[in-house]
Amino acid sequence: MFAVRSLTIALAATLLCALAPDHAPAQDSIKPPVRGLISMGAYHFVGAGGQPVNTLKEIRAKPGILGGIVLVASWQQLQPVANGPLRSAVIDNFLDQIRVYNSHHPQKPLAVKLRVWNGFMAPNWAKNIGGAPIDVIEHLGAKNEKHRTLGRFWSPPYRAAYAKLQTMLAAKYDSEPLIREVSITQCMALTAEPFVVSTAQGVMNRLRAHGFTDEAYKDCLSNAVSDYSAWQQSRLVLSVNPLHLVNKPTAHNPTFTERVMRQCRKAIGVRCVLDNHDLTVETLVPNSLAPIYAAMTQLGPEIEFQTANETPANFAGTIKYGVSLGASGIELYQDFPGQGFTAIPDATLKQWASWIEANTGAGH
Repeated sequence: MFAVRSLTIALAATLLCALAPDHAPAQDSIKPPVRGLISMGAYHFVGAGGQPVNTLKEIRAKPGILGGIVLVASWQQLQPVANGPLRSAVIDNFLDQIRVYNSHHPQKPLAVKLRVWNGFMAPNWAKNIGGAPIDVIEHLGAKNEKHRTLGRFWSPPYRAAYAKLQTMLAAKYDSEPLIREVSITQCMALTAEPFVVSTAQGVMNRLRAHGFTDEAYKDCLSNAVSDYSAWQQSRLVLSVNPLHLVNKPTAHNPTFTERVMRQCRKAIGVRCVLDNHDLTVETLVPNSLAPIYAAMTQLGPEIEFQTANETPANFAGTIKYGVSLGASGIELYQDFPGQGFTAIPDATLKQWASWIEANTGAGH
């Protein structure tokens, strides 16, 4: 009888292990998510050039409302020399500022989402892996054309170099309580959205001429979560969009994206935060996004969004829409004076924050 019971227990344990996420850390060691309204943090550099400048100025003007902020750093800042050590001043200095802020607002402290910009913000040595940097032209508007350079971000040697950076970051910050989430930016090109590569001729044709293919890109995206495997306590934020295929640039492939989303949840369980940066109600949800949003709500928390533009015309409606999709956090722009959350009255922001913080899933 004892032997039968022992065998039953052993089989149950084996089954639980099989169903558990791969390499799952102890549940009590996983950090809480970043919840509520989240400041998108530094972004001005994307259009203006230079490096990201992290600041709490806008949050200090509206204290005790937001639940988190994105701490932005570039790969250039963190590892300017090939195979060099981690230079973490940009992170450490801002964490110190946040600790001071939190000491003044203990009832509503800020949590941190770390977002390292890869792509055009990679260091020159990384852009030279496998060949000279690739010149591309990005259109940020009808009269705003930016000339950027990219490395072969889809290639295994480049990916290995970036994964090594994540290993160094995790060694220092995975146990840091302030940093609860880390954005996955492996495979990114011009935005911090791995699934988005511009299909404009000034980008796509030049990438294709240097070896960019559908299969290499899919391989990069399929392995992006594992490239962050050094992070074991922090949650990993996967920003998702339909895949724009190289050979059929006008087509979209939500099926591939959904597969990567499910692989993420299988691999790291609740630590996989699903995210999208196109939240709006000003136009109908594009047909390409509808299945992505449906998959997000089906998979459940944690779900995050970023508003599609700085100040949505129907801002309250956009927040409500995010809540209806199950949002546990929504990023709002801060880096443009008089726009984003800086343009919204405190009482309104508090109401929006309460909607999100009370959210426990789609429709709640």
